Amino acid sequence: MNTLRRLPGALLYLGRGAVTSVIGNLSLAALALALAVSLWLYVTERENPTTTRTFNNAIPITYVNVPNDLAISQASASNVRIRIEAPESEFDGLEVDDFEATVDLGGLTEGPSTVPVDVAPPNGRVNVVSTTPAQVDVTLEPRRSRDVPVRVELVGSPQTGFAAADTNVDPDTATVTGPESLVALVGSVVAEVNLTGARVDLTEDRVPLEPRDARDGAISRLTVSPTTASVEVDLEQREFSSPFVVTPVIAGNPAPGFNVADVSVQPPIVTISGSLEVLQSIDAVRGVLTEEISIADARDDVRRTVQLQLPQNARVQGNPTIEVSIDIEPAQGEFTFLVVPQITNVASDLLATPAEPVAVTLGGDVSVLQELTAQSLTVTANAQGLGAGLHVLPLQITPPGNTSVIRVEPGQLGIALTRR
Repeated sequence: MNTLRRLPGALLYLGRGAVTSVIGNLSLAALALALAVSLWLYVTERENPTTTRTFNNAIPITYVNVPNDLAISQASASNVRIRIEAPESEFDGLEVDDFEATVDLGGLTEGPSTVPVDVAPPNGRVNVVSTTPAQVDVTLEPRRSRDVPVRVELVGSPQTGFAAADTNVDPDTATVTGPESLVALVGSVVAEVNLTGARVDLTEDRVPLEPRDARDGAISRLTVSPTTASVEVDLEQREFSSPFVVTPVIAGNPAPGFNVADVSVQPPIVTISGSLEVLQSIDAVRGVLTEEISIADARDDVRRTVQLQLPQNARVQGNPTIEVSIDIEPAQGEFTFLVVPQITNVASDLLATPAEPVAVTLGGDVSVLQELTAQSLTVTANAQGLGAGLHVLPLQITPPGNTSVIRVEPGQLGIALTRR
């Protein structure tokens, strides 16, 4: 029982001692926590230090809270550049879309104003240190709307031989809205259609509409309603192509005694493009003629690079030059000469009757034959071993160089041998 009576007192004594111990060490615990946090901050700063640098890309400005009856006609800047402070690890992942640059136009009135630019960072670890420019000059004007025509502008070239015949746009008018001074400049809104390489009719929906002034210059800070249009472009073939033979035009004659042996053309056929009327004007049999090539007094082959004689508005597909080769060769002919044969090897005690002339026809280059005379030929009859009497002897003919004997009339010679 005595022990039980002492228990509450013992517990109270132990509790008072524990509280006294905790209170006595609280300052040590706080000091330890402070040291741990400092160590963590030091290590973190060493491994991932905070740096300040210029962000590489410009941030586009968004103008907000524009009064309903006003519109921006002028603004001194459309984007800003910033310097930011952040841990090193944050910089690698930052992009333009992570920042939001805004200019609040709420409460402004018509006319010029200078308004600060506010740039919001992506998170609390990134701090925007400076903004360039820090403020922008903005001019507000009364907001106006006006209906203007929709115009189709064709860019690029369709496939060769094709052209736009007609265009259709829907709608044919659109409403432009914005500052009254800019709205007044608008002459039309343009739907631009690219025809590059096209050869069939085009139909394009949702072609963007762009406001243009009277000189076809683009105008910004305006809205267009509707923003797009549907455009149809009809194409037609206006140019056709067809192959034609190439015919060289040769003027003059080779030198006397020479002839044209062969004529070759490279390429022998060309493809001509043009309208139907142009192609129909070319002779389908003769084809396309070349420039004139003179071979007057030519004795050697003639090689020429010439142009084609094309109708107006016609063109050649590929290389327009033509290579013409004209082979010139000596003319071949026959010339006949009257030659008195020589009777050789007659015995000393015999006499031969005078020989009658024979007709010798030689063949060869005309230029060579024209230089020959009867004296240029040697015609002989050999009487060796023959006695007195009548004899018929074969003729032996030696033609000049580069010629040949075509025929001899008569082919034999009759002679009489008599004693002296």
